[in-house]
Amino acid sequence: MGGLSITTLRRPSERRLAVEAAVLDFARRHPDWGQARVAEAVGSEIGLKVSAAGVRWIWQRHQLETAAKRAAALRAHAGEQPLDPPQREALARIEARRGGAAGGEMPVLARQHLLSVAAREFSRKGYARTSIRGIANAAGMQPASVYYHFGSKEDLFVAAHTAGMQEVSVSIEKAVAACTDPWERLEAACIVHIRHLISGNDLTVWTGASLFLFTSPDIQRQLRTERDRFEAIYRRLIAALPLAPDLDRSLLRLQLLGALNWTRTWYRPGKRSPEQIARHLMRLLRKGAHACVPDRV
Repeated sequence: MGGLSITTLRRPSERRLAVEAAVLDFARRHPDWGQARVAEAVGSEIGLKVSAAGVRWIWQRHQLETAAKRAAALRAHAGEQPLDPPQREALARIEARRGGAAGGEMPVLARQHLLSVAAREFSRKGYARTSIRGIANAAGMQPASVYYHFGSKEDLFVAAHTAGMQEVSVSIEKAVAACTDPWERLEAACIVHIRHLISGNDLTVWTGASLFLFTSPDIQRQLRTERDRFEAIYRRLIAALPLAPDLDRSLLRLQLLGALNWTRTWYRPGKRSPEQIARHLMRLLRKGAHACVPDRV
């Protein structure tokens, strides 16, 4: 679609052809995307309006109305032009979803895909305005397939939030295990935390951003176990720091988590790296405790 100028498309017929070309282009680039996501992408990236139903109509005209058919068409043309990594990953997700329908258990790749899509939809629309049907459309599957594995929207929300927190927790624990100095361990945790927040990974970005934003008592209760487990990492790291006896470590932990999670709001690529941001935070903390610990060179 490179070089397309929307201003040159004056006639309705020209716009229809341009929309169709864009939809087919996305079918080749992202065969696992659902019709709602393709419609949104055509509008945001190409500047042309098309509804989700319009995308499906175009797919049907070209026998591409299912992810399996789009995958088959992509493989048929793979000999003419090698598939790039995102296309290969998309085909793997489609195969995983098909395997899940046949075997009864949702494969890891398919579950990860569904949870990532759910996180993106919850992040964009908010919990109340997000529906299982909308998530299913964006994930390229039927609502019944989602309900087979998750009994309700609330169950899916909790599962997505839990998966995101677990992914970040595992990464932090791995980074911390490679350090021995307590300040270096906390700095390593902060670096990984920030990386996940700005990574573009729908699951972990949304989890960090929504950590304290949902006030439903029932949802909060369901999230509390995983959230407490995540915060326990920072509780342990901060407990190991050589700080002044009168310093409130619980308050320090909450302030540090607030500063880390807010990074997603103001961060802009190309200015400060996660390492630089984390080291700046550590420098501020250590300045406050300099009476007990000399500054690290």
